[in-house]
Amino acid sequence: MVEDNKLKFTQIIMNAWLYGVESTSNLFFERPKLFYRKWGTLAIHPFIESWGELGMEFQKGLSPYNTVKMFIDALVAAHFFNPDDFEFGGDDNNFTFKAIKCPYKSHCKKLVDSKNEIACLRAITLLGSLDYNVEGESLKYKYNFDFNENAPCNVVFERFKD
Repeated sequence: MVEDNKLKFTQIIMNAWLYGVESTSNLFFERPKLFYRKWGTLAIHPFIESWGELGMEFQKGLSPYNTVKMFIDALVAAHFFNPDDFEFGGDDNNFTFKAIKCPYKSHCKKLVDSKNEIACLRAITLLGSLDYNVEGESLKYKYNFDFNENAPCNVVFERFKD
């Protein structure tokens, strides 16, 4: 019970922090989605650098799809993602992440309700793994997502330039 309460409030604190970061970027930056991409890329570095503790190593040189898959596999190994809470598939040109159960829905809902531009935290960290592999790689992809308060959110990544 104590562990459940700790996880619940950790989630509440994370959602509040993320809402604050995204709301602030909407106030101070003309192009907040570019801010989100850079923020996501920088934010994942400490996680990737700790993969040795998971018995994993970031493998540079993988294709974009396999880079993102490797990142997702590390999140599963760290018990941050439950394998039943998402679906991932596609290829290097088009891939999809379906967030069946996402802990960030409440902060996304607040952003949508306040009419702020929204970035999917899952999407920007997945794109960040591409940049960790090859600098600037994420900018070759656009992503579209459908926020669904009462259903899974879908994020579609599409390569639009070489």
